[in-house]
Amino acid sequence: MRKWFTAQELAGLPGIPGTDRNVRLMAEREGWEGQRRLGSKAVEYSFSFLPAETQAALLARLVQQEEPQPAPQPTAPHKLISPQRDGISVSRLNDSQREVMTSRVAIIREIERMSQVVSQQRAIMTLVGLAREGQLSPYLTERVERANDRKTADRTLSERTLKRWLADYRKHGEVALAPARRKADLSVPAWAPVFLKHYQRPQKPSVEAAFEQFKAEYPGCPSIHAVRRFLAKLSPEAREQGRMGPRELKSIKAFKRRQADLLWPNDVWVADGHTFDAEVINPLTGQIFRPEVTMVIDWGTRRIVGFSVNLAESTIATLDTLRDGVSRVGMYKVLYVDNGSGFDNEVVYEVNDRLGGTITHSLPYNSQARGVIERPHKTILVRLAKTYDSYIGADMDKEAATRVHRLSRQQLAQGIQPTQIPTFERFFADLQNALNTYNYHPHRGLPKVRDLATSKMRHQCPMESWKSAESEGWEPLKADAAIVASLVRPQVVRTTHRAEVRFGGAVYFLAELEVLHGQEVRVAYDFRDASRVWVHTIDGELIGEALVDGNATPAMPQSLLDKATEKREQGQLARIVKKAKTLTGQDVELRVVPKAAQSAELPAEQLSEARRYAASLAPPQESTSAFEVPGDSMARYRLWKRLDHRHATGDALEAAETRWYRDYCNTQEFRSTQDMYDFAAAGQARA
Repeated sequence: MRKWFTAQELAGLPGIPGTDRNVRLMAEREGWEGQRRLGSKAVEYSFSFLPAETQAALLARLVQQEEPQPAPQPTAPHKLISPQRDGISVSRLNDSQREVMTSRVAIIREIERMSQVVSQQRAIMTLVGLAREGQLSPYLTERVERANDRKTADRTLSERTLKRWLADYRKHGEVALAPARRKADLSVPAWAPVFLKHYQRPQKPSVEAAFEQFKAEYPGCPSIHAVRRFLAKLSPEAREQGRMGPRELKSIKAFKRRQADLLWPNDVWVADGHTFDAEVINPLTGQIFRPEVTMVIDWGTRRIVGFSVNLAESTIATLDTLRDGVSRVGMYKVLYVDNGSGFDNEVVYEVNDRLGGTITHSLPYNSQARGVIERPHKTILVRLAKTYDSYIGADMDKEAATRVHRLSRQQLAQGIQPTQIPTFERFFADLQNALNTYNYHPHRGLPKVRDLATSKMRHQCPMESWKSAESEGWEPLKADAAIVASLVRPQVVRTTHRAEVRFGGAVYFLAELEVLHGQEVRVAYDFRDASRVWVHTIDGELIGEALVDGNATPAMPQSLLDKATEKREQGQLARIVKKAKTLTGQDVELRVVPKAAQSAELPAEQLSEARRYAASLAPPQESTSAFEVPGDSMARYRLWKRLDHRHATGDALEAAETRWYRDYCNTQEFRSTQDMYDFAAAGQARA
């Protein structure tokens, strides 16, 4: 609020002459206090020496023209903090209360500015009079309407109201200016228990259905609208009590989000089984079944470190999964599982003690605590199941599922391979690819990094997180190879026949089985390696490894077949020459011209890639080199590791070794073997 005015600004106001000269003469005559305006020759006069009617006119003009100014900083200590009244702070107010409060604060600020030049009483009366006559500025007019907090047309100010606002503000702060709001009536009506008896049932009846039963039982019941208003006041947990079980109620309750930022690889493994949502041909019986997939994930890196496929979640499946994970990536510290029979048993505890780990179980009916493994079930297994025609999930079309079920059973009864049901071999290969894709795909639970290809930020993939830990100096703790090798694999009972056992459509040979001809043995298998099985006695003692077609030899020696072929060709040629001499009467010479082999009509790039791949798998043809490529994939990978070590230490490689070492690492077999069997190969090499 201004305190000094020039003669030009005062001229024409009530009680003041109409010209500048006469105003100056009046000021000299009445002795007004004056001073020169800074930067000008004009003389300005103090507001306090002006006539009363002039002061009122000036106040009215300033209030009408004044725009909202920043509020001066309060000097009272209690105004520097968020004041509270009845335990309520400003942050707890709703939008309507906050708007009314700020409007009232604006009016109080205007009174404080006017009170700098006139008394507070005069400032209040001036503001009340201008509000009553509608002479306030647009800004203050809007504040007055909102500050009254009324829905009626009469929204003016009164002296009593302004003084009450000032007293409350100076005593309790701005929160005291907020209007009180009527709280919702949370009392339970007398009819509520009767209605809830019909509404809170596991069948989850609608409000209308429950109200019909309630109306028949409770005479003089309220309207359905009153019932709906009562239900709206209840919390979701109280409203759904009885309609949901304890497990389902957890989906609407608060939860704790666990952070795994500080976990290193292999600190915590989370394991769980999942019944596959599509039907597959059982490799043992040839019937249709749903396999049980047990997976274990490393919590810190979200990497799938082990898996197993079995007929059901059982102890054997758990041990097979642990053996796969421990042999591949090293030893875990903590194994976090549920309370299922496949995990909560003495055999698993015994194996865990031998490995040196710690096993812990989640609370019953608390699958949310193991969300780190529950989510990959949908991301990997459910997504894979939906790629098959035999998918039988909840969202599968019922008509299509029934048609596939009927047709597949008809074909199976006729001895025909069902076309809609995938073979186990196809399912197992697809599962391996799905797990590998998951490990190399960005995961939202991992930190963000900048992609070198796109220069954009993205989440790490599990394998990147694993490699990042290794680059920081972390090394996996390897379990004892003998303990890992002794872990139980899935087993079936078979009868030996002349040192052979049959499993999965293949014949496996072990010379030590000759003395057990016709007896039953237990055959342990691994779907990841069909080249061998492990044969045990019925008592569980290991006999040895039986190799597929281990006793297979050529039906006849190759040299004998070659001689017989050559002899037959020579006899046929001799008969042709004799017949030609009979027809021509002259001696005839017959010469065989070898026919050049036709090359495959393929693009040059495909032919080049095929030759490189064949060269990586086939042994080199140079007779001067002793380098040979093994026929087994694991042996090839171990050979590459030895060459890689020699290359890293500076040892010179021969030409054949260099070519194979360079080409083999670009094959799909190398990448798959590196991911799945690297640690297993290392353990076998040390053993």
